[in-house]
Amino acid sequence: MNNVKDYMGSGGQWVPRLERGSSSKHQAIFDALVADIANGQLRLGDRLPPQRAIAAALGVDLTTVTKAFSKARTDGIIRATTGRGSFVAIGAVDESRGPYANFVSHDLSRNSPPRLAKIDQALAKEVDTALSLGTLAGVLNYQDTGGNWANRAAGANWLAKRQIASSPERIVLTSGAQSALFAVCHLVTKKSNHVCVGRFAYPGIHTVAFQQRLQLVPLAMDGEGISPEAFEDACQRAPIAALYITPTLDNPTTATLPSDRRQQIARIARQYSVAVIEDDPYHDLIPGAPSPIAAIAPDVTWYVATLSKCLSPALRLGFVSVPSAEASTQIAATLQAMTMMASPLFASIASRWIYSGFLREAADELMHENEERQKIAARLLYDQQYETNRHGSHLWLKLPEPWRATDFTNQCERLGVITLGSSSLSVNSPFVEAVRISVGAASSQESLRDALTILRSVIVGGQSNANRAMV
Repeated sequence: MNNVKDYMGSGGQWVPRLERGSSSKHQAIFDALVADIANGQLRLGDRLPPQRAIAAALGVDLTTVTKAFSKARTDGIIRATTGRGSFVAIGAVDESRGPYANFVSHDLSRNSPPRLAKIDQALAKEVDTALSLGTLAGVLNYQDTGGNWANRAAGANWLAKRQIASSPERIVLTSGAQSALFAVCHLVTKKSNHVCVGRFAYPGIHTVAFQQRLQLVPLAMDGEGISPEAFEDACQRAPIAALYITPTLDNPTTATLPSDRRQQIARIARQYSVAVIEDDPYHDLIPGAPSPIAAIAPDVTWYVATLSKCLSPALRLGFVSVPSAEASTQIAATLQAMTMMASPLFASIASRWIYSGFLREAADELMHENEERQKIAARLLYDQQYETNRHGSHLWLKLPEPWRATDFTNQCERLGVITLGSSSLSVNSPFVEAVRISVGAASSQESLRDALTILRSVIVGGQSNANRAMV
């Protein structure tokens, strides 16, 4: 048996379809193998044609195919038996979930930044220093709710670079952005439980709304974010307590609100006495981002900044710039009942990194890594409709007909890739079939490439399954 046609099992006639987007020919063969397992063309236990036959069929060197097969064996995708050939690995997958599920899992549903060794090492060093130096013993004890003066001053220094003129008295430290959102919503919804949000919104605000029994009011959005006209219309129809907004690199749509819309939203909020909850975790990742709403209307804005997206999720720390010193006292009391205090250790580390410039340096490196990952996505999704920012860690993929987001995410999960569908992000609004994909969540660029290869195979090769019942 010397050619591909001699191998006529379920996968015996297999010839890789080499698509654009791969970094090399052997990577393209590997990607094709993964894709055809994902879409069902190759099944568990299928015997693959000899490497020489594949090389001849593709017109490439034998060594190119050998490299691809070697990588596939290392990843557990195929197994080789002397004298018998290579087979799609039987023991590596769970048939109840699909042919690519168990031996690798890519969770792209959590919107986290890429992990960089430099940041991990710097964090480990800082923790070790704090534990070994007696002069830093204070960071291992209780401190004031809302942070001590030094750490509040560091937060004010950081936000000043975003054109937010906030004194330390108006800065409050929290255990991450989520606790900040919970506390702020608790304070500003005393007279009304109506909170405006974009028609698609960050899952965390959904969680807060559920726990506090808030009524989310969806606002129309376009490629530039929330519509000011829709916001004003909502204010005229019902007593709105607050507007929750991520104006820079919206989660999930990736839209960035231009300066003129920020001005309009500030004017409307003041006119109707609406609190603006400005969640701005990506600001340091977007060069030339417009000034925050808090810089335009600090008297009505609760500005939430966090290190989780521009540094590391391990640093559970948020800085909130509040409208007044009185508001600072109020939110501190709420936080004391919730979490007692932000971690003094993390606050000390963050303060040193703000003043030393390491925070800016680390954000620049994350921007570069995000850009490289977005290039991978661009190569593999070149013919799909999606929204993104080249410095951001996520993208918003619009699914082609006839896919429904729920079916698509279920199918991808069976194949070992987890994404977040639009049903988890929509707020009682006309539905859009889309998924949020976190390119930063993949463990490496190679892992991201493998995951997106599977996603592409589901989109392009698996649309015939889109209308099948998921049982």
